[in-house]
Order: sequence, then structure tokens, then C-alpha cells
Amino acid sequence: MTTQMRASAREMRHMVGRYLHARNCPGYAVNAVRDAIMAAQAEGYDAVSYMEDVREHYAGARTSFVVELQGDEIVLDGANTPAPLLAPALIDELALAVAAGARSVRVHKVPGVTLFAALSEYAAVRGVSVTLTRIADDAATIAASAVPPRATDPAALAAGPAMQRILRDGYEMDADQFWRLFHESNEALTPDSELSRRHAGTQIYDADGNLLGEASEEVYQHLRSASGTPDSAVFA
Repeated sequence: MTTQMRASAREMRHMVGRYLHARNCPGYAVNAVRDAIMAAQAEGYDAVSYMEDVREHYAGARTSFVVELQGDEIVLDGANTPAPLLAPALIDELALAVAAGARSVRVHKVPGVTLFAALSEYAAVRGVSVTLTRIADDAATIAASAVPPRATDPAALAAGPAMQRILRDGYEMDADQFWRLFHESNEALTPDSELSRRHAGTQIYDADGNLLGEASEEVYQHLRSASGTPDSAVFA
């Protein structure tokens, strides 16, 4: 029997981001890829499962298209890179294409290309619409146009209805899957140590390892200096 659970947007954000780091997704791309996966999941595409299915493709992956102009048509070649890794680049390319007067682009060599159909809200926040037509295997034609910018005050208004629902109610997930990915994502974390605490810069412990409280990085450095033990963040 499958047990369902609800995970908040914050929990999913941390889990997906850490999972991508643990699977050696290029660091500069993690946040953008994470947000695209979460947006597609919010719109009903099982993006988290697909994220796991392509786990072997993250290390050293490309995160951009080879862009060609074939006659009057813009063609985006994904070089067999899974769709989640190219989703942020797709929206950038669509925005550039629309600004140049194009109404559609063609993408090919993108496994999981149907994920792009679940990026309408993600794209709208960035000023473009996304509509997939003529989908075939790893290729699709994508119609695009400019859309009015969304209100951003308060920030939640920038999200569309699907993401607003997620911010309110969370994601419904298979519990076994969530916890499996959660534990795998923890591989991206460093072991607890003096160095990791110094990097975090917020937690202060006594000699027995009990958490005393939290402080800013500046206060933390001041306490280290004033204690006379600059190599230790532990205070009796």
C-alpha cells in the first residue's frame, strides 16, 4: 500500500536542491534547475520522479542548447540532455526568440521533452508563454509569446495558481519516494564538525556539544576572538 504525504514548498526546495548537488549537477545550475522541477511538479508533471530516473546524467551535464537558425526557424539542439537540465535555458531562449520577433522554436534531442509543457507558470514569471505542439519522442515545436509581467508585491503574487496552491497546501508525494530522496540528498551535506559550524556561522555549542544558541557571522567571529581560543567555536 502506497502512503501519501504532504511536503511543504520549503521542504521540497531543500530536498531537490541537495539531491541535485549530491548527484553532481553543475553547481551554477542547481538553483535554476531545482525551481524548474518544482514548478513542473506543481503543474502536475511527475518531475521529481523524472529527476530521479535521470540521476546518472547530472555529473558534467550541459545546461544549454546548441542554437541554430535553419531558414527562418530557430532550432534548439539539446544534445540528448534530459529536459530538467535544459528547462531554465529553454525559457531564456524563448525570451530571446520572442524579443527577436519569432513566434515558435523547435527543440530536438531532449529526452523528457514533455516536461516543458508543465512550465507555463515558470515561464510566465519570466515574461513568456509556452505551448508545445507537434510532440514526437524527444522533439517538439514550442509556440511562445510575450506575456505581461506579474505583480511581485507581495512576492507570492508572482506565482501562478498552481504554485500558490503549493505554497498554501504543499506537494502531495509518495512517502517512500520522498524519504528515499531526502536521505540521498543528505549526501550533499558535510559532516558536523568545527569547520562546518564555522561555515554556517550561526550555532554556538558548549563543551558537551549542547546547542547554546545562534548568532550572526560577525558576532560569532567576535566571540571566537574574545574567548582567546580562535581555533575553537566551543565555549564552556
